[in-house]
Amino acid sequence: MFRFRKLSIKYKLMLVVILTTSLALVISVASMVVYDREKQREILSEEMTVLTQVIASRSAAALSFNDVTRATENLAALLFRRSIVSACMYSAPGHLFAKALAAGAPSQCEARPRPEGRYFDGGYLMVSQPVVLNRQRIGTVVVRTDLSDLDRRLANQVIANALILILALFAALLLTSRLQRMIYEPIVRLGEVAHRVTFDGNYSTRASTTNEDEIGETVHAFNAMLTRIEQDKKQLTAIAYYDTLTMLPNRRSFTERLEKLLEDANSGQSRGRVGIIFVDLDRFKQVNDTLGHDVGDLFLQSCARRLESAMPTTGTAFRLAGDEFTVLQTDIVREEDLAATARRILENFEPPFSWPGGELNMSASIGGAISESSDDVSSLLKKADLAVYRAKDEGRNNYQFFART
Repeated sequence: MFRFRKLSIKYKLMLVVILTTSLALVISVASMVVYDREKQREILSEEMTVLTQVIASRSAAALSFNDVTRATENLAALLFRRSIVSACMYSAPGHLFAKALAAGAPSQCEARPRPEGRYFDGGYLMVSQPVVLNRQRIGTVVVRTDLSDLDRRLANQVIANALILILALFAALLLTSRLQRMIYEPIVRLGEVAHRVTFDGNYSTRASTTNEDEIGETVHAFNAMLTRIEQDKKQLTAIAYYDTLTMLPNRRSFTERLEKLLEDANSGQSRGRVGIIFVDLDRFKQVNDTLGHDVGDLFLQSCARRLESAMPTTGTAFRLAGDEFTVLQTDIVREEDLAATARRILENFEPPFSWPGGELNMSASIGGAISESSDDVSSLLKKADLAVYRAKDEGRNNYQFFART
């Protein structure tokens, strides 16, 4: 680092350009080579599948009449491609019926045919297709192809790209050698910060500078812009994931969280199962109709605070819409874990709701469900919803859990 600082700005620029250009070109070339390799393998697989299907179709009659000569001729027609080393035909029981091998080919027919499909085995591609007659499978054709052509293509491509890389670096060196003006370090840092913000989305990072000239003003203005963007981003996130009335997480947050929790529970990454509670406020429509929406909003805010205070450390409260609230609870080992939360919610709703015009009794119908390995978001929500209806049928102001009948 000390030697780098002592270098002239000309050679600093040259070194930076060479390193960054080399990295970018190497990544680009490697990506292109890998992509081309996979694409060529895919193209070859498709071609060989079509050829094998054609031969299988043409050989159906020969195989049905035990015409080994005709079947061998059909298979030998594939050997016009130099890359094909063997073509084998098997009867329905899986016995070798006919074969055609390329001259000097080390590969022989396998004792049994492989299942229908395409297989890359070592330096070969094997394609297995059924022989079908009158919609009945009467045999199998297996064709083995050498991948040496693809390997030669890859080697030539690597050599060509290496030459391009050298020429590109030489051109970059000639270009930077002509640059004679000084590049200020704050501008470099500013560019690095802009890069991190663009690709990492981290708006909390800031550029630093000790300059008090135009460069310093530019850096300060850039930092002020990041601060404003960061504030706007937080506000947008709050709007997107939180209910503006109760400040509880909203339906979108609930759905995304539930999907992740179910995925962890079904994959064994969590210690227990996922529990869900639906809280449906009893007769809330009457509150809105008789006392007005302003009092209804105060009522909902009070319900949200009481619901949050009933949450265990593993539970989170959400507001979906209107008078619909939900709770997600993790690490459920037994039903009693979720039942305890439901009882706390009912206890918190027992005191009347006070507002400037008087008091109002609060109650809720609660339905709960615990996830199983086969559950997804839709099925678990349906279980909790059915449990809510049961709670309402039982006279409201109680909780019920989903139970299979």
